[in-house]
Amino acid sequence: MISNKDLVEKTKPILKGSYLQVFVCLLLASVLPQIFLSISPENILLNVLSVCVSAYIQVGIALYCLEIYKGNKVGFSTIFSRFNSFKPILFMLLLGVAIVLGLILFVVPGIIIALMYSQVFFILAEDPDVGVIEAFNLSNQMMKNNKWQLFMLNLEALFYLFIGVFTLFIWWAWLIPRYSVAYSGFYLALKNED
Repeated sequence: MISNKDLVEKTKPILKGSYLQVFVCLLLASVLPQIFLSISPENILLNVLSVCVSAYIQVGIALYCLEIYKGNKVGFSTIFSRFNSFKPILFMLLLGVAIVLGLILFVVPGIIIALMYSQVFFILAEDPDVGVIEAFNLSNQMMKNNKWQLFMLNLEALFYLFIGVFTLFIWWAWLIPRYSVAYSGFYLALKNED
């Protein structure tokens, strides 16, 4: 398996000259569901709509970052290209329930479950016909013996994002694209391991 350092370093030539474009696309996609919540936070319908939009955008971001990692040209519309089935919503609900149950038991099982099923959106992004349970099983298989590496990659990203606060968030325009695309590289490395 490729090291985290190599995963992140590999993103340099991939993102060369397009950091700002990727950052803006990822930022806009992440902010969109929040717009629904800000309209009326107590409105249950808007909360449900926000979760649904988040699910579709999560798959779209996975597809967007995978295509960038593979060296393909993508646009902002790629993020919205998977708004064609209810699967992302099912994925989001099942993943949310699994993580919440794990967190209720203790924090550590919730983290382990989140890591175990972390690849489901990448799996759905690459194969829209995959079954929900099949995707969760595939993610579980892929993450066997790889949870620690992803945990450390997440910890590294959080550390740098925290440090980025002291640059008035300017460093985030470089960090968010790099780590988002590195997660795609992690998924593809797991996939090639099988």
